[in-house]
Order: sequence, then C-alpha cells, then structure tokens
Amino acid sequence: MKAKEKNRKSAERKRKTLKLWSRLQVRMTTSYVVVSVVSALLIELLLIVLFFVVITPFIDQYFQNTAHRIAQEYAKFASAHGGGVALDPNSTFQPGQPSSLVLPGEDASEVPYVAAHSPAPQMEQFALLLAPNGQILASSYPARYPVSTPAAQLLPKQQQLILNALTGKGGSKVEITAQGHVISAAEPVWSKDRRTIGAIYVQATSINFSGNILSFAGGFLLATGLFWLIITAPIGAIFGVLTTRSLIRRLHRLVNATAEFADGDYSQRVPVTKRDEIGQMEQQFNSMAQQLVESMEQRQILIEQNARLEERTRIEQELRTAHLIQHSLLPKEIPALAGWQIATYYQSAREVGGDLYDFLSLEDGRLGLVIGDVTDKGVPAAMLMATTRSMLRAAAQVTDSPGEVLARVNELLHADIPPNMFVTCFYAVLDPDSGKLRYANAGHDLPYQREAGKVCELRATGMPLGLMPGMRYEEQEVIVALDESILFYSDGLVEAHNPEREMFGFPRLKALLEEHTDGATLIDFLLGELRSFTGDGWEQEDDMTILTLQRGLEN
Repeated sequence: MKAKEKNRKSAERKRKTLKLWSRLQVRMTTSYVVVSVVSALLIELLLIVLFFVVITPFIDQYFQNTAHRIAQEYAKFASAHGGGVALDPNSTFQPGQPSSLVLPGEDASEVPYVAAHSPAPQMEQFALLLAPNGQILASSYPARYPVSTPAAQLLPKQQQLILNALTGKGGSKVEITAQGHVISAAEPVWSKDRRTIGAIYVQATSINFSGNILSFAGGFLLATGLFWLIITAPIGAIFGVLTTRSLIRRLHRLVNATAEFADGDYSQRVPVTKRDEIGQMEQQFNSMAQQLVESMEQRQILIEQNARLEERTRIEQELRTAHLIQHSLLPKEIPALAGWQIATYYQSAREVGGDLYDFLSLEDGRLGLVIGDVTDKGVPAAMLMATTRSMLRAAAQVTDSPGEVLARVNELLHADIPPNMFVTCFYAVLDPDSGKLRYANAGHDLPYQREAGKVCELRATGMPLGLMPGMRYEEQEVIVALDESILFYSDGLVEAHNPEREMFGFPRLKALLEEHTDGATLIDFLLGELRSFTGDGWEQEDDMTILTLQRGLEN
C-alpha cells in the first residue's frame, strides 16, 4: 500500500510539473518568433545602409591600395630575379617553380595561381609580368592570359595604364562593371640604372551596387519583407521550441532528481551542461549529493577499518599464542654432559616458524640430537614442526637406529602432510663416553665437523620427510675426538643475502669455520660475521637455527 501511494504521488507530481512547463514553453516560443522576425528585418536594413554608406568606399580603397602594393612588391621581385639588368624569361607565378615571383608570407595568398585545370574564379584576381614590348612574360592565370600574348589585346580598357607603367609611370584605377568594381594597378620594373625593363600588372575585383540608396533599400525591404516573415517565423518557432525544450528538460530532470533524492535515492546526479542559473542549481544539487555520499563512504571506511583493526588484533593475539606454544616445545634447557659443551641459537623469521631442534635422552646415557626445517614459514610450518617433533620423540623410543627413526617418521608424515610441504631433518645419536656419533640425514644441510684442524661435511643420503613413501635413510658414524666440534644449522644462515643480493653461502661458512678455533664462542662469531655481511638494515628472510657440539671442555 505504501508503494502504491508513493507511485501515485510521484505520477501526480509529474503531471503538474509537465503542465507548468508546457505553458512556459508556449510563452517563450512566441517571444522567439516575434523577436526573430523583427531582428531579421532590422539587421537587413542596417546592413544595406552600412554597406552603401560606409563599407563600399572602404572596400574599393582597400582593394586599390592592396593591388598597388602587390604590384610594387612584384616589381621589386621581378627586378631582383632579373639581376637588375633584364627580366628573367623563366619567371612564373606558379608556387614551387624556379624563378617564381610568388611573394613570401601572407602576400602569397593575395594573388593566387590559377592552374589550367582549375575552374574560373568567381572574382577575377591575377597578376602579369610584362616585357618592354607589352607582351606577357609570366601569368598567374595562364588559361585566360597566356604567355607571349600582348596585354593590350587582352585588356583593352587597361591599355593606357599598362603603357604608362612600361614608360616608367605606375598607377591604379577603379572601373565599374556589371560584375563589380574592377581594381587595376600597374608598376614599372626598374633596372639597376633606373631604366624600365618591363612592368607588373595586378587586377582584383571589388563589389558594387548602383542606384539611389534609399529607393533601393525601400524596394528591397518591401520585396523581401514577406520573404523574411515566411522564413524567420518558422525558424523562430523551431528555435524557440528547441531552446525551451532543452530548458524544460533540464528543469524537469532537476525536479525529478530532487524528488528521488528526497525519497532516499542518494545516487541521483544531474549533468551540468551549461553555466547559467539552472546550471548553478544543477551543480549545487550534485555537490550536495556528493558530499552526502562521501560522508556515507567515510563512515563505511571507518567501520571497515575498525573491523580490520579488530581482525588484526585477533590475529596478532593468536600469533602471540602460537609463538608461546612453539617456544614451549623447544628444549627449555641444554643437556649437561661431562666433557661436552652444547650451545644453541634459534630465531624465527616471523612470529612463528618452521625450524626445530631437540635433545632426546636415551638409554645408557646416550643423547639424541635433532635439527630440522619445515618448508614455508608461519603458522602452517609451526604446526608441522610440532607434529614432526612429537613423531621423532615417539620413534626414538622404539628404535635406536637414526635411519629407522627417520624412516618411521617419513611414513607417518607422508600420510597426512599438506601438499607441497616437507621436512628436512638431521638426526644423530651421541655416546658421550666414546665420542661415537651415529647419524642419518633426511635432506637437511650437511653439518660440519672440525677434525684435526680441518673442516669436513657429515654426509648421509636420504629424501626429506613426508615427500615420498617407502624411503630408506643411510646411516653413518664418526668419532668426535677431544677438542673437535660439530656445527648443525638450518638454511636461514647460508641463504641470507646482502644488499647486493649476494648469498652468504656454504663456501663462506666453511672458510669461517676453518678460520675460527674457539668452539665455545662459535655461534657469536658466526652471528657477528652474518651481521657484517648483510648490513644493519637486513631483514631476516628465513628461520635460523644453529647448534654446536664440542668435546673437551668441562661443564
């Protein structure tokens, strides 16, 4: 019911608006018709009087001065092209031709060249270069005034003017014809010793009406008054209808937009087509609507920002919780072994990471050492790291074989590991009494053993955990003698880059181990070298774990 009532009121409002605009359109159209007819007659009368009384003499004088000036300029050019001795027989008024007498700049368009195939011009304008015997040497209108023709033969009425110019006396005159006022000018062409070597003849056509001005104007107005009434009345009516229709359309559009805006449609806009009073109203309406929309958008942005802030706060809280959980899974203290020194360093690239290290207390005082790296970073890697740690601890209680432990964990991980993820892991079992270290490697970076002053890698083959089922892992064994040490690490150390994008790399790490002999401070030494390599502004790219094992120092 409310919608129907709203539509009824809207239709009634539109009918009243259209009726109001129709009456206004009729009044404005009538005014246009009357003004159009009266204006046409007054303008016609004014133009006739102005033309006869003022313009015609000025036009004649202008054309005469122009023709005289152009003739003088052409005469100078003709003398210059002839070297001041005689006329150049190759002279031409055609633009682009050698020895052309076409004036440069704006003057070049005052006497145009008429080609043979061009139609005859409505107002005859041309220029001729005349030899001393009166024959045409060059012509801008060769179709009507060909070269080698006597000029007096083609222009009998201008014969005296041409003869005067050939004898050294220039001049100009106005001749009234049926086509208008013919303006003629002739100028002699002088040699260097002030001898006449030819002449330039220029002709142009002005306009003219003869007879009594008042009688002509009166008769013309009487003859054309009815014509103008018939022509201007429909034109005025059409113009009035078109003009008022546009005005009515703009007002109607503005009224409708205002009504829709009042009904709650804040997207209403009207095009501003003109800068008149209605255009100002349209612009004010659009500004008001835009300000309201911007206010609503700002309010929505604030709501979204608050929502994002709340979401970010929630995520940060969850990450802090995950960080605490992850660190609680790392060894809380380093095992104390008589005659051995163990040191660790761990730093994730984000709040949580995918590196892991662990110490497993086994039977007969043996110690299991684990270091691993989960692909990717963040929460998924941390969750996979925690799962792997639990599986390693469970498998180590079943068998004392490092290779068998990794094989068992690999099978368990492969069943549930997310796609495109895997774990690299190095697992070793240390007998502190004998110094024997048995180990297996699941695709992890090779540890380095410092032995008898040399640095060598602890090699053993094996695929990363969770990548493929049915894997077997090679076991190797070494003896860690007195004053010997082993470095375990993750790839966050060797894959760090400096500002030039150079990688820290394995060769550099091995060289530093050969250089350093104090195992107790090896971690601090490596971290110092890493800071020197990456610079102060370095942002850690990957999780980093370092574990050192040295024999020969007392606890």
